[in-house]
Amino acid sequence: MDTKHLLRIVGYKIIPYRNKKTGAPEEIRLAQTIVTSESVEKGQQVLVGELMMPKPLWDTPVGEYLAEFELAVDQTLRIGARISKLHPYGQNAAGAGKSVQQPKDQEKKAA
Repeated sequence: MDTKHLLRIVGYKIIPYRNKKTGAPEEIRLAQTIVTSESVEKGQQVLVGELMMPKPLWDTPVGEYLAEFELAVDQTLRIGARISKLHPYGQNAAGAGKSVQQPKDQEKKAA
């Protein structure tokens, strides 16, 4: 299974809310994205939508990335994909040099 896709972040939508347990203000950050992938079976696919960004990746600037996804189980026990690493791509690759990765100790908290 190929887990790398070309991801273009074009903007962010921030949704504020209150934590039900603590009452503290928090937020969800959704990246407005265009994802391109290619497979032998389906050819090239372009998907446009929102992708929930884990907290360690909130400061990721708008631009193009080679994204690695992994499977995760959410609080409702649904299995889905989440970003595990972002590698700068295209124009972003020239200025950035390092990949952006979700720290291992925070991966379970972000699920």
